[in-house]
Amino acid sequence: MRIVIVGAGKMGNNLAKMLVERGNEVIVIDYDEERCSKLSAEVDALIIKGDATKIDTLKDAEVDKADIFVAVTDRDEVNVLSCLIARQLGSTRTIARVGDPKLIEVVEELGIEKAICPELVTARMLSSIVSGSYGLTELLISEGGFKLLEIAVSPTSSVVGRAIKDVPKPPTCMILAVSEGDKIFKPDEDEELKEGQKVILLVKEEDVEEVKKLFTG
Repeated sequence: MRIVIVGAGKMGNNLAKMLVERGNEVIVIDYDEERCSKLSAEVDALIIKGDATKIDTLKDAEVDKADIFVAVTDRDEVNVLSCLIARQLGSTRTIARVGDPKLIEVVEELGIEKAICPELVTARMLSSIVSGSYGLTELLISEGGFKLLEIAVSPTSSVVGRAIKDVPKPPTCMILAVSEGDKIFKPDEDEELKEGQKVILLVKEEDVEEVKKLFTG
C-alpha cells in the first residue's frame, strides 16, 4: 500500500518504520528539518519537509494516489485540517490523531474515517489499523509480557449487562476502550457491557485464555 504519514514525531517515526518493514510505500511529511533528516537516515521512505496544512505540500506528496492518509502530529488542528484537505484532493481513507477521546466522534462526523487517541492506541496498534488487520488479529505489545486484545462480547457471556467495575476479570487485565459499530470510546466504570460490543483490553500473557473465555462465554 501507499501510505502518507503527517508527523515525524515519536508515533509517526515508529509507525513509518513498522509500515516500511511490512513492505508498504511510505511518505512522511513534517515541518521540522531536524526530524526529517533523522528519519530519512533511519527508514527507507520518502520524507517531505513542509506544512501538511498547505495544499501544495499535499500535492507534492501525491495524496490523491495514497491508499491511506494518516496524521499523527501532536496538534489536533493540523491533523484534522490536513485530513480534510487530503480528502478534498482525493485521498479516500483518512485517519487523524486527536488528544482528547471526546473529540473522536466529532472528528469522524466531519468525514474523517477514523480518529484515534494516544490514550487508546499505540503505534503498533495504529500500524495494524492502517494495514487492515485491526479487529481481525490480536495486537501485540511486546514490552512487559502484555497483549492487547480486541474481543467481541458474546450473547452467552456472563459480562452482558454488567458494569465494567463488576466484571470478574483478573487484576492484570485492564479495559482500555469499547467499540460499538463505527464508534470507539473510553468507558467509565459504570458502563454496562452489551452483546455485540467489542472490548479492547490490555492483558498479562498468562491470563489471555481466561479473559477470552470470560467475554466469549
